Formats: sequence, C-alpha cells, structure tokens
Amino acid sequence: MPKRPPTPPSFSPPLPPNQHLVHLLSPQGSNNWLCQDTEGTERLVVVASKLRRIKSLIIMRGDFAVVSIFPSGPDDKGGRLVGEIIHVLNKGDIKDWKKAGAWPEGFGETPVPATADQVDQQSNSENEDDDEAEEDEEDKQ
Repeated sequence: MPKRPPTPPSFSPPLPPNQHLVHLLSPQGSNNWLCQDTEGTERLVVVASKLRRIKSLIIMRGDFAVVSIFPSGPDDKGGRLVGEIIHVLNKGDIKDWKKAGAWPEGFGETPVPATADQVDQQSNSENEDDDEAEEDEEDKQ
C-alpha cells in the first residue's frame, strides 16, 4: 500500500500559545525577517527550512505570517533570533481569519497598509479624474 502524505497542519484561528500572527516588515539577510506583532513588538525571525525548500514560495515585505517562538529557558543568552516563520498567509487565509472574526485589530482592516507615496499617488490621480470630468461636462454644455 502506498504511503499517504501527511496532512498539513491547520493555521486557522485560534493559534497555539507559542505561535503568533505577525506582519513581515523587511528582510534582514540570510532568510531572516524583521516582523511586528499586534502589540507593535518587533522581532527577528528566520524562515523555516521546510519553507526554504519550496522554490515557488515568494515572501514579500508586507505579507502576514504565522511565527513559532523559540522556547526560552533560564540559561538562554538572549540572542536576537527569537522564532521561525512556519506559514505565510495568502489572501484566502486572511479572508478566513476575517470571516472567523479572529483578525487582530492591530493589523487594521486592510491586509497591506498603503504607504505615504501610494496615498499621494491615489489622491493625485483622483484629482486628475475630477478635472477631466469637469472638462467633459463643460464641453457638453
């Protein structure tokens, strides 16, 4: 009989106590990422070796991920690396979290916050659209 592949673990809410939902801020080199949780705590985490082997997986700044925090003991020297990324959420996962009502308020309603440059570009394009609409109305009259 052929072996069945193991079922992938579920990353739906609620998460176990040692796992956290985080917002990935910026890559720090060698598969390390700076991330921020809902309280605003920034942590340095590493991409799990299981995810590194997936060649089609692209992790980008602004993504959301599930992070497993390393256990810390009394003998721990307190290095900067505090956990590992075990799952990167896709749009469907984020939608499921919001539908379940478990999406953290610290991340806001939109999955990817707009930067100041994007907001300026959007307001400029809206102003241009308004100007064009006014010109069209004047031409009709």
